[in-house]
Amino acid sequence: MRDKKQKRTTHSVAQNVLYCVRSTAKYCALLLLLGGIMVVLNVTVPVLTTYLPKAVIVCFTDNGSFAKLAATTAAFTGCIALLSGINVFLEKYFYFHKYTMNTVYMKRVAKKGLTTDYCNQEDEWFRKLQTESIACCSGNASPLTGIYEVLINLLTSILGLAVFFGILSQLNVVIILFLAATSMTGFFLNRRIVRWVDENSAERFGYQQRLDYINRSTGDLRGAKDMRLYQMAVWFSAIYAQNMKGIAQWYKKFASKLFGITVCDSGFALVRESAVYVYLLYLVFHGRLSVADFVLYFGAVSAFSAWLGGIMEQLASLSRLSQRIQFYRSYLEYPETYCREGGLAVVNGAPKIIELRNVSYRYDGAQEYTLRGLNLKIASAEHLAVVGINGAGKTTLVKLICGLIDPTEGAVLYDGIDVREYDRTAYYRLFSAVFQQYSILPVKISEIVAEASVEEADSARVRHCLKEAGLWERIRQLPSGTDSNFGRTIYDDGVELSGGEIQKLLLARALYKAESILMLDEPTAALDPIAESRLYENYHSMSAQKTAVFISHRLASTSFCDRILLIDHGVVCEEGTHAQLIARKGKYYSLFETQAEYYRKEVCQDAGERDNGK
Repeated sequence: MRDKKQKRTTHSVAQNVLYCVRSTAKYCALLLLLGGIMVVLNVTVPVLTTYLPKAVIVCFTDNGSFAKLAATTAAFTGCIALLSGINVFLEKYFYFHKYTMNTVYMKRVAKKGLTTDYCNQEDEWFRKLQTESIACCSGNASPLTGIYEVLINLLTSILGLAVFFGILSQLNVVIILFLAATSMTGFFLNRRIVRWVDENSAERFGYQQRLDYINRSTGDLRGAKDMRLYQMAVWFSAIYAQNMKGIAQWYKKFASKLFGITVCDSGFALVRESAVYVYLLYLVFHGRLSVADFVLYFGAVSAFSAWLGGIMEQLASLSRLSQRIQFYRSYLEYPETYCREGGLAVVNGAPKIIELRNVSYRYDGAQEYTLRGLNLKIASAEHLAVVGINGAGKTTLVKLICGLIDPTEGAVLYDGIDVREYDRTAYYRLFSAVFQQYSILPVKISEIVAEASVEEADSARVRHCLKEAGLWERIRQLPSGTDSNFGRTIYDDGVELSGGEIQKLLLARALYKAESILMLDEPTAALDPIAESRLYENYHSMSAQKTAVFISHRLASTSFCDRILLIDHGVVCEEGTHAQLIARKGKYYSLFETQAEYYRKEVCQDAGERDNGK
């Protein structure tokens, strides 16, 4: 199994902060400007608030007039009210613009998921990082945008600390050193929390991943019938409750550790400030400090302590956020091994020979090889069938030919060149594929066929492909034709297609792509044998000049192919045309007769039921 530690990049807290700042400067520099203004305002208001009592007391002690007292008070309070109002407005404005950066970060997550090497999507750790990355940029409280508040508070505390350092330094520098030393304990205590979260994050990922899956499944229309007929709601609720209990226990441990550290930190704060206040009172009683200065320094000590504590708190928060951002960056920087722009160009046109040379493949964590020592050549424009029982390795073979995965041993060659040397994205363009597990977006029919927007789709070609696939009459009868929306997941007026109609829609999509190699990985497994056979024959006739690979566990459906491979336990056990394999009376013959006998009984039973009905 691949080492998870090797798939997690390491960046310091400063590097993660710079990553967010640079991204913000590139896509929404206004956020940085607003943040800088808010820092200045956040410090200015407390400074004015601290000096206001001293100014009032000085007016009294210097026998100032009421007018001077009123003017001084009005000036201070007016400035405080104005600056506070501006700050509140900027906070709302700032909050609104954070959505811009959430969108930027989410686009990066989506792009990585759509373009990453296919083998990464089969990696459990990659999927966990993907789940965590989505959470990292979902909502305005997400770590990637929540870091703005932490940075604003941190810079505010640093600037405020500098200002009040200047004030307290006029009293006694020893006080400053005492406050700083006792405040450092909180920082080191919070570091323990960060380490604990880092060591136990995988457990939380697992719970969160399962909860997200259940949430998606309960809203999936495709599974709605199963959930009701099989009363899966109780089962799903039990699994959901189990994982909720698990994640609640995780956060309970986290809260317990955080509470203990907070109590210790608060205790130190009480001792720290009490000692300083006693010292200030001592100076007043011995006439070494005026009442006005006592009030000023009293407020300054509280503010200095708050700023210092704020720095420690924000540094701890920054470490926790950096930890989450680290997972996000580990996801984006997850290793990509396939050649892209630097790979060899693929020459389009007539299909070339595909060869598998001593190919073996074993999935991560598996004890046994799925395919072993496979040697195979697929000639240009040959129609090849790969058959076998479920689990024989047929789908793995398709993924190897398509370049979705690379062999554990051996090589897959196209036109005599190892597929690993090609630009993988360009290599994918050679294939039109229809898989058993398909992906259809809830968009317009024309967009599904063309895999492009309505404006970019060739409407005449869309109609032609739908006709070739045998679906045009169904689509033509819809009120909006090819502009009809597919599915009711999003659209109330979306068209719902039957299983056979969806297969025809997928065929139309494959025809529209019109590439030189056609791959069919049991896309019709959900259909009856007769419907499957007809669809495969349609594929066969429409791909006369193309290389085609037909995967099926129903042997009769691919009898028309130029060559048939029977795979059993990861190896090719028989090879030839349908007639040759039947004449050989080997394993292919036995499987064929077993399946044929099953369907003969089924046909006879149906006929008998019809006769009894008469």
